[in-house]
Amino acid sequence: MIYGIIVLAVYFILCAIFASKMQSVAALKGYGIDAHAWAMCFWLGILGGIYVIALPDLIQQKQNQQLIELLKEKGDKNA
Repeated sequence: MIYGIIVLAVYFILCAIFASKMQSVAALKGYGIDAHAWAMCFWLGILGGIYVIALPDLIQQKQNQQLIELLKEKGDKNA
């Protein structure tokens, strides 16, 4: 009985650590708490991690959009 409780406690601690790391990954992709990455990874485990990995990178999309706008401006000046 006591071993079951210890195993369960270790499992939840590992899930919390994994969830916090995935929350950091979501933050690097441009999501704050909007993605709910911590809760998804804590409760769903590896499936939540796959969800976070599959999220599109908002920072890169924003940078690409800014680059496109700058290139359009440069094209308008040359025309």
